Order: sequence, then structure tokens, then C-alpha cells
Amino acid sequence: MISHSIKPADSSSAPSRKAHKSIRARLFPPWTWAVNGPLLAVAIITAVAFGILTAIVLMYPYFSLDAAVDRDIQATDWGPLALTFPFFTWLGGPGGLYMQAIALALVLLLNRRAWILAFAAFAGGLWYGVFVHIVNRPRPVPSQILRVTEHPGSTSFPSGHLIFITISLAVLMLCVGYRYLPRWARPIGWAAVVAIVIATGVDRINGGAHWPSDVLAGILVATAWLTFVVSVRWISDPALAGKEKDAGGRRVSAGA
Repeated sequence: MISHSIKPADSSSAPSRKAHKSIRARLFPPWTWAVNGPLLAVAIITAVAFGILTAIVLMYPYFSLDAAVDRDIQATDWGPLALTFPFFTWLGGPGGLYMQAIALALVLLLNRRAWILAFAAFAGGLWYGVFVHIVNRPRPVPSQILRVTEHPGSTSFPSGHLIFITISLAVLMLCVGYRYLPRWARPIGWAAVVAIVIATGVDRINGGAHWPSDVLAGILVATAWLTFVVSVRWISDPALAGKEKDAGGRRVSAGA
């Protein structure tokens, strides 16, 4: 008498389902509706501030305070800082794609659990295309300020350079800096981000490419979007997790 052993129909597919679940668990953390209240409040406040500034610019595309601040900045001798202006002009323009590609590659290489945060943050750059066409504000002309060295006749609100550079640097700090920098060094990293953002803003005004309110608007857009993304705990918790110790006391990577 011959007996035939019959395996359960799903026994061969069980390992594949487990592998699929494991890959999905690595790519997508468990969903949670939790949010970071203070960060969400900052996002709302900065978004409202941007909305108010946008309404003012729509009603008054040119106002004297903007022009006065622009002329004062152009009349200032920025010394060695002026040597960095061409680099920031390139970085936020033709070099923007390289900057974002390098930032994303570093995130995927050094902290791949932060990929959702990185992609969500970079999506904030799409707001530039939305608002620049809605507002359609003319850039400064030589009769209004001291000089115009680039982009005469095109639109200026908000500053795309400020949006892209602020988001890219913040992504590096959040996704890489929070994993590798010691706690005491993180404020220094954020201070460097702020310094570069301010220098970029001065560059855009000094060259006559933007009004000061354009620069402020770019910073508000980037800040509102970044704080909103980071306030979503499902997105930010895996990205901001530092290095943890395993059972043997060794340091293990949170992104491994």
C-alpha cells in the first residue's frame, strides 16, 4: 500500500509571504496617527504668516518698505561673504538638482529608514511652482533698486532658491545629522543651516533677483512644509531614531 504525503497548499508560499512582509516592514513603519503638537503648531503659524504675506503682495506687488530694505542690503559692503554669492546663486538654480540628488543619496546610504521623510520633504519644492504662478509678482527693476544682475522681467514670489536650499539642508540635518552627530553638536549643525539660508537670502537680494519679502516667503514655505512633515510621527520617528544598543551592548545602526 502506497501512502502519499500531501503538504499544505500554502507551505511553499509561506516563506515568500514572510519575506514580503519583512521587506514591507523595513520600508514602511507601522502606521500611527500620532503627531508632534508643537511642530504642528509651528507649521500652522508659519503657513498662516505666509498666507498673510501672500495677500499683501497680491494687493501691493510693490511697496516702499521692500524697496528700502533691498537698497540698504545692496548698499552694504558684505566683504568676504560676497565671495560666496555666486556659489549660492548656482546652488539654488542649475545646481539644485545635483544638491537634491546628493542629499537623497546620502540619506539612502547613511540612514535608509529616513527615505519617507526625505521624499516627503523634497515634495515641498512643488509649492514653488504653485505659488510663483498664482502670485505672478514682477522682479525688481533698476529704477526701483540699485542694480539688477539676473532674471530681469520674470516672476519672483516666493524665492525658489530659499525653498530648495532650506529643504535640502534641513533634510540632511534631520536624516543624517540626528543619527551621526552627538547631541551637543546638533545646535551647531542647525546654526550652520541658518547661516547658509541667511547668506543665500542676502545673495538673492544683493543681486536684485528678489525682493526681501520674496526671500521671507521662501523661508516660510520651507519651514511650514518641513515642520508639518516632521510633525507626523509615522514619518519622522524612524528617521530621527539615533543609534541603539543591541543585547550585547554594541552600537547598532537605526538605519540598518
